[in-house]
Amino acid sequence: MTGLAFAAALAAGAEEIRYRSNDPFVFCRYGYKENVAQMCWKPMPPYTGAWALTGVCDPPNKYGRSWKNEDYDSLAQYQTICPKAVTSGEWKGSGDGTQSPFRH
Repeated sequence: MTGLAFAAALAAGAEEIRYRSNDPFVFCRYGYKENVAQMCWKPMPPYTGAWALTGVCDPPNKYGRSWKNEDYDSLAQYQTICPKAVTSGEWKGSGDGTQSPFRH
């Protein structure tokens, strides 16, 4: 049920997502960590490649923490994987999708 349109868009030659339990719907819609307050960047609607800095990290916040390899790597994956879905579709189950089939 998780983003059937999205899964179909990525079916051909999809690469493994190293974040959010390899769930493209959750990764592209909510970002690479469960706790948004720890992310250097976040996805922006329509979740097909647009992103924004959060202000948690330096840059843009000169007092923020430095970007880690995970931050750069997840952003590169987002920019590569998420634009492949013209439309990611809406979540059809209960909740927001981050709890199905387990919390991730």
